[in-house]
Amino acid sequence: MVDFEFKAYRRSFADPYSTATDSLPKRAGILIRLRDKDGQTGFGEIAPIESFGSESLVSALAVCSQLEGEIEYEKVSDQVIDYPCVRFGLEAALAMIGRDPLWPEFSERIEVSGLLPDIGDRGRIEKLVGDGYSCLKLKLGKQDFTLERRALEEIVELTEGSIRLRLDANGGFNLKLTRTWLESLEGLPVEFFEQPMSKGEELTMLKLGNDYPTTIALDESVVRVDDLKRWKDEHWPGLLVVKPSLAGSYASLVDELKTEDPSSLVFSSSLETKIGMSHALSIALESGPLKRALGFGVGGLFADEGISIDLGPCLDSNGFPELEELEELWNQI
Repeated sequence: MVDFEFKAYRRSFADPYSTATDSLPKRAGILIRLRDKDGQTGFGEIAPIESFGSESLVSALAVCSQLEGEIEYEKVSDQVIDYPCVRFGLEAALAMIGRDPLWPEFSERIEVSGLLPDIGDRGRIEKLVGDGYSCLKLKLGKQDFTLERRALEEIVELTEGSIRLRLDANGGFNLKLTRTWLESLEGLPVEFFEQPMSKGEELTMLKLGNDYPTTIALDESVVRVDDLKRWKDEHWPGLLVVKPSLAGSYASLVDELKTEDPSSLVFSSSLETKIGMSHALSIALESGPLKRALGFGVGGLFADEGISIDLGPCLDSNGFPELEELEELWNQI
């Protein structure tokens, strides 16, 4: 039995945040704190993104209200089975109780990809490059093709082609625009083109992947653990972007990732606080040898400070928060 508490939060972005298909005026979520009879604590986070098919914040809050108080997970698991973010946050907090060490131990520095929400934001590009990032993720689809293609050329010129680029359309392109982009990318240092078309159009994206040299990655199409299993079974030849906080069962995700080809996986943030991000990073580290940069370079996106983990261009062993820091965050919200 554990005591279940929760707190909702709303965070403001430093600048308006949007993608080709969605706009987030604020980032809202829920923090969870569990305590067992011995006073040991576990923290979790519910960080839904409805445009990815998760539950809404309102429905997650309703479930949390039903759970508040003393619970036994085995007896309430049916209540959260259809709420993937609630389930992930709750299972992550349970897994944390009494865990020693708190986070996975590793010695090497692990590369992190920096996020550029606006491809034309030269100031942020220069800052990320100056900070030492060697991989950048660029959001596409908020301006017309000509402007964004020119901005991409400027980035390649600015970095002398030395930085790997990830392009993300968040499922916002039609077939014609996707082809236009793929035709324009040959010879550029583009690591992959992420979810150019919407969920449900994977067969078309598969055919395009065979027609052009740029690798296509699925993101919105591979959200939950069952999606990972499906694309493994169907031998998807491109990459799979994993957002652990959206995936559902923490334990099932850990087990499934151990059966996946590490070279096919890219781990990505769901814009969580340091609680959810720490769990997501832990899962990435537990999955096996990491072959690609972690998509968690979201430092500077939010107006507040000390709520997220600002990793910089590399994750090292000092990047994870201590339990006291998480307790401080809980008290701060």
